[in-house]
Amino acid sequence: MSHVWRCNWNRFLIRHDPPFQFPFQNLTHIHLEWCAKIKYLLSPLMAKYLSNLKNVFIFACHGMEEVISRRDDEITTSTSASSYQDTTFFPHLDTLYLERLQCLKSVDDGGRTCGSDKLSSNNMIHDEFQSGQVIGACWSLCQYPTKISISNCDALSSLIPWYALGQMKRLQELDIRYCKMMMEVFESESSSNNVDEGGARVIGGPPLKNLTILGPPQLSNLKKVYIYRCDLLPFIFTFSTLESLKQLKKLTVEKCKAMQVIVKEENETSTKCVVFPRLEILELEDLPKLKGFFLGMNDFRWPSLVIVKINKCPELMTFTSGQSTTPKLNYIETSFGKYSPECGLNYDETIGQTTFPNSSSEPTISKGIPCSFHNLIEINIEDRDVGTAIIPSYALLQLEKLQQITIVRCDGLEEVFEVVALEGSGSSESKTPVPIPIPNLTQVTLRRLRGLKYLWKSNQWMVLDFPNLTTLCITGCRKLEHGFTCSMVHSLVQLQDLHISDCEEIEVIVKEEEECDAKVNEIILPRLKSLTVDRLPRFKGFCLGKGAFLLSALDTLEIKECPAITVFTKGHVSTPELKVIDTSFGLCYVKTDINSLLKTKQEEFQWDSDEDDEDYEDDEDYEDDDDDDDDDDDDDDDDDDDDDEDAIN
Repeated sequence: MSHVWRCNWNRFLIRHDPPFQFPFQNLTHIHLEWCAKIKYLLSPLMAKYLSNLKNVFIFACHGMEEVISRRDDEITTSTSASSYQDTTFFPHLDTLYLERLQCLKSVDDGGRTCGSDKLSSNNMIHDEFQSGQVIGACWSLCQYPTKISISNCDALSSLIPWYALGQMKRLQELDIRYCKMMMEVFESESSSNNVDEGGARVIGGPPLKNLTILGPPQLSNLKKVYIYRCDLLPFIFTFSTLESLKQLKKLTVEKCKAMQVIVKEENETSTKCVVFPRLEILELEDLPKLKGFFLGMNDFRWPSLVIVKINKCPELMTFTSGQSTTPKLNYIETSFGKYSPECGLNYDETIGQTTFPNSSSEPTISKGIPCSFHNLIEINIEDRDVGTAIIPSYALLQLEKLQQITIVRCDGLEEVFEVVALEGSGSSESKTPVPIPIPNLTQVTLRRLRGLKYLWKSNQWMVLDFPNLTTLCITGCRKLEHGFTCSMVHSLVQLQDLHISDCEEIEVIVKEEEECDAKVNEIILPRLKSLTVDRLPRFKGFCLGKGAFLLSALDTLEIKECPAITVFTKGHVSTPELKVIDTSFGLCYVKTDINSLLKTKQEEFQWDSDEDDEDYEDDEDYEDDDDDDDDDDDDDDDDDDDDDEDAIN
């Protein structure tokens, strides 16, 4: 099939009495797939007769070059330039969906919908066409749908033609993906290929290059914009377009290699403040050449902005050169975590990006993480090569706003906090350790960190203090041998929930220290309410030091699949609120203390094991006796056979 419609327009445009009715005037949906020979969908002369059209879906029509084209029109007609007027076609068009159209060069035929200077008059043309309702006006199919989705159209260099920018009031959603050759989303007049000498004209009027766009760009109903993998696209909007983006709520730009700015400056400068009154979500992901959102000096106001995500933008040095005001923004999310927006969208003096630290050296500019730790609220890292430590030692005093840490599947990580000796601290045993507070950290989750050996290395010069840490969850950290040392535990005064599971090498939760054991008689975790240890094959006990433990709030204890456990603590342990322990043996009621209960259960388990062994041995003896009896029976049978033979003889 080479055509969807191919009509003799001279026949249809002659006056008919009664008026001629098209058979497809009630058509609502057009759906084309895998029609390789079709070059275009319809002629601009068809537009008036598709007033009920709602959806256009075209997929994998590899020969399609235009959606609307007049290349096969046989009509010859003319109207005066004075008849030029705006047109309103497709009043019900909702969606324009174009995917895998490899030869598509334009949605419309490069401005020829406006007419051509080769057309001549014809007295037999219907009055409606003489009035310029179809031919005498510049229009584009793009100006009518409420949603436009374009994907894998490799030959498309621009989408919205320049002469339609002032007529885009219906568009609400714009989705563009995998358009390798796209240079502009909204075509600029200067870049149009259809304003050359001898190019398109309004019928009977001047060349289009001498016309101006009817008013400023109109995108007043545009709410969502998503741009993905358009590798030649350097920007999305021009500055003059911003005035009309009053309804824009979400803007996402991802993986566009050439993207330098989101909004491009124009020759005419303006000092007025730019306002995005309804923009709530802004996401910029993997834009290696992005230098800023807008590099002009205008101030920006974002009164509704609540979510900003900036990830893998290594060249982003400033968001806006002017001031940005974001009264509702709670944080800026990056590949490293979330940052406080107190300093505006320019959340550091430069939004440079630093490598994950491998030592105490100063950060270096590269791709990955913003330099500032002062405004860091959350650390959220998953499946990344982060080096051996997450928080370098030089940043430990900058974590006053840090509230949460979540690290998942970072195999090279050996410690979360890099703690090293301070310069000039010396090695005197009498020197008091320097406390380093991380005052607002409440939650730490570490999952599947195969190389993790320590939360941080304890030393005699520095101790980390976590006065508000309430929840710690460690899962699948194979090389971790212990959770804390005794000196670390004293900082966990607010810890309420401790969960450790699937850690093959862990032997104790709290590792004893000679210095600590000598100085402290009792270790107190006053708020610890829930403790879970599960699937720890080498786990021997909570602490094997001599110190006593007071767990005054502990009311939930779960110990499962820990076959090596011998004792909860070697010292005395007090758990006044604990009534039941959930174990591999089932629920066990605590009558005296945990250590006594574990000892009793271990003895019962050993006794059961011994009984099983004895039963097994008895079974073996019984089988041996049966074998002996069988042998005796066989001997008796042989004797009887001999007697029978003697009797016969």
